Amino acid sequence: MRAFLWASAAAAGSIVAYLIIGYVVAARLSAPVRQPVERTPVDVGLDYQEVVVRSSDGLSLSAWWIEKAGSSRAVVLVHGWGGDMSDLHVVETALVYHQAGFSVLMLDLRAHGGSEGERVTLGYQEVRDVRGALSWLEERGFSPQEVVLHGWSMGGAAVVQAAPGTDVAAVVGEAAYADLPPLLWERLPEASGLPAFFNPGIFLMGRLFLGIDPWAVRPTEEARRLSRQRVPFMIIHSPDDEVIPFEHAESFTAAYPKATFWEIEGYEHVAAHTHPEYRERLLNFLDEAVTSAPEKRRRDEG
Repeated sequence: MRAFLWASAAAAGSIVAYLIIGYVVAARLSAPVRQPVERTPVDVGLDYQEVVVRSSDGLSLSAWWIEKAGSSRAVVLVHGWGGDMSDLHVVETALVYHQAGFSVLMLDLRAHGGSEGERVTLGYQEVRDVRGALSWLEERGFSPQEVVLHGWSMGGAAVVQAAPGTDVAAVVGEAAYADLPPLLWERLPEASGLPAFFNPGIFLMGRLFLGIDPWAVRPTEEARRLSRQRVPFMIIHSPDDEVIPFEHAESFTAAYPKATFWEIEGYEHVAAHTHPEYRERLLNFLDEAVTSAPEKRRRDEG
């Protein structure tokens, strides 16, 4: 009997230790990421305003607003995990949009940059930040039908998830992940320094205590909705992406067969902006999406 009690106590202690380790790792990996601002739109010749955007759940989000006088078109630019709106690819893409006649809203996601937030949730709660940006634009007279959502990596996953049902003009996802659980399952051992045996505990404790639900972050489901709603969708990804496997882009194209898919060989994660055809490819997509697609959708619905 005593041996049984000792074995039971040992088993219970092992379970508690396993869950504690899962919580500690989940808390560490979801901690806020705040870095000094590396650059601003001024570095590419653009004047901007510092503004505050409210997420749909009430967080104060830091943002930069670059207004294009007389234009009714706007874009929301959304960075990835560990970055912020001062990332080089975000700032340089802002210039492309502004020169094409768009006002530009550059957003720091929750728990990044100057924004509020206690946890990075890998696209789960960040959807609310994107929707808050859409509301901010709508309050200033920008119709969703003339707003583009453009995101990178985690930001790409967030904009895809946020877009269905909003009637936005188009969505652009660069190096975005299509299904978070398998990506995390693969990456967690390296990020945590622990064997994959601990993955279920990390997932569970993140969900129970930190408000992170990886199982709910499956943007392919929203991509299917975008396809049904005929919202133009551009996918940009490289087979040489060392962070998000190219298979995620293939999953998006399977979910949205008529999406505009640009495969760029030889480029690292979120480096498409350095491609010599980046500007031309993006503007060609935008010209069709923002000019022609909304009218086509209205005709189809009528």
